[in-house]
Amino acid sequence: MLPPLSWGAGPQGPAKAQGAGAAVEQSDAEAETESTTMSVWMEKKLKHSQAILRGLAMGDFEDVKYNAGRLKLLNRVEGFVRRRHPSYRVHVNTFSRVSAEIERQAERKNIEGATLAFNQLTVSCVECHQSLRNGGSEGTATPNIGDLDKKNLGNGDLDADR
Repeated sequence: MLPPLSWGAGPQGPAKAQGAGAAVEQSDAEAETESTTMSVWMEKKLKHSQAILRGLAMGDFEDVKYNAGRLKLLNRVEGFVRRRHPSYRVHVNTFSRVSAEIERQAERKNIEGATLAFNQLTVSCVECHQSLRNGGSEGTATPNIGDLDKKNLGNGDLDADR
């Protein structure tokens, strides 16, 4: 289970904003509510992502399609709730596009396409969480998988000892 994430929070606690010459700290109650809300979203996304992986492994395209659709819906609602965070909107858009692609590839029963789109979804999730940990300032765009080459991926042998 992933630890709850909250916007701008780090090891030192909630982020502080400067206003009228004095530091204004987010209240503990607000921070707890935001953290709990984020945790609920992440639990639901994780559940549907795991179901997509299971569906891909089992060749169950209906399950893949259903769970990709659920991710799209969750993403749309969450994006509306969190629309005030500019860097998060970029991640929401990427997540939406890739979820739709998983759904489309599952409809076509294209295991390779659905798997590739799922990998892009995974990259999107990792980059979003990295951006959240960095205060929303980095990792705002998911690269197109077609832009990666062997130079970026090393020697291409995933089983090689390092």
